[in-house]
Amino acid sequence: MKKLDVTTRDYKFGFRAKVIRRPLFAQKFMGIIVDFGGSDPQKLCGGAHFLEHKLFAKKNGDISQQFEAVGASTNAFTTYNETMFYASFTEHWRQVLPLIFELVGTTYFTKSNVTKEAKIIAQELAMYQDDPNWQVNYELMQMMFPKTNLAEDLTGTKASLKNMTPEILQEIYDNNYVSGRMEFVACGGFSENQTKEVLREVGKLERKYLISKKVAPKKLTLVSPKKQHNTIIDSDLATSRVGIGIRLPSFEKVGLKNSTAQTILEMMLQAKLGVTSPWFEEMQKQGILNSPMELQVSYTTEGNFATIIGASNKPDLFLENTKNQLLEVPISKEAFVFQKKEALAQTIREFDDLSTVAIEEAEYGLENEDFNTAAHVIQSLSFNEFYTAIDNILAKSDIFTTILKGKEEAD
Repeated sequence: MKKLDVTTRDYKFGFRAKVIRRPLFAQKFMGIIVDFGGSDPQKLCGGAHFLEHKLFAKKNGDISQQFEAVGASTNAFTTYNETMFYASFTEHWRQVLPLIFELVGTTYFTKSNVTKEAKIIAQELAMYQDDPNWQVNYELMQMMFPKTNLAEDLTGTKASLKNMTPEILQEIYDNNYVSGRMEFVACGGFSENQTKEVLREVGKLERKYLISKKVAPKKLTLVSPKKQHNTIIDSDLATSRVGIGIRLPSFEKVGLKNSTAQTILEMMLQAKLGVTSPWFEEMQKQGILNSPMELQVSYTTEGNFATIIGASNKPDLFLENTKNQLLEVPISKEAFVFQKKEALAQTIREFDDLSTVAIEEAEYGLENEDFNTAAHVIQSLSFNEFYTAIDNILAKSDIFTTILKGKEEAD
């Protein structure tokens, strides 16, 4: 498998920059990833997501307009683990680069713009809460990780949004937006000389804009799950929604890196429950499963988990068959080979998408990994290693279930 051409430079206080050279690409990408996300400790839940929104507000207006003025488009996202700000463009990288640092390195929080944003995010939250799958996921997270940020939506709660102030936002920012928790990444058709120039400029901008502070690595802060492992909720839905949550162990304690364990578990779920599995075809034939399921695997500082959410007119049969398939039915070597090929094919496809490969490399950097090493680990993974890893993880896991009963079943 081909490798990324990555030049890395480490700066004082733990800040790191990477330039991924992709010759022949006209498009370019630049971004800064922050090792701070929705599941991390913060004064009010949803603070990481709120910060993502409000950092675009500057004293002289929305900074997005300055990106647009030089032909760049900018955006950001927040996950459980990180927040990332980035821009895509074809020209004028010398103008885009300082804008990225100004975006992340300066704040302008006022009572007026915070109140206005809180109302916008509250509408976003209300929209999510109307989604049956969101409701199922919410119940699962409440059982698996009670009284944590994982138990709430990334956007926060009605109460946390109402109580957000400029002072609280600034405190969250000052504690987490520091050089030791950030990494810069650029990707595209940069020459060798341009790469050196980018890295020199990054050093100057890091000193100008970022809080020069080194921080300790994140530590797991695990909480005990609820004793209640199963919930049934009546609803007006025509078709029931069913969710299974798997509270996973620390991957480090089973000898795996987070990214490797995540990929292995995703392969397992697809092999056992995905649309290409014989089980999925059989469940559709029996009328137990109406459509493909949502399958997700995540690792965070508050715990690791997998969620499985599907629609079924026979929710009890769905749960019984899914749990049996997960815990009792072995994966064949043929299914493993197929899923491994799929995972590697996805990696190869990412090479041709600058933004995807840059974001992946930045995310790996927060785990002290890199794209090339992570891809090699999956490429060299044997069936026995895969099987042993799955057995070790599931042996230390805990199962939770939720049924959002459709109207017919509720009656």
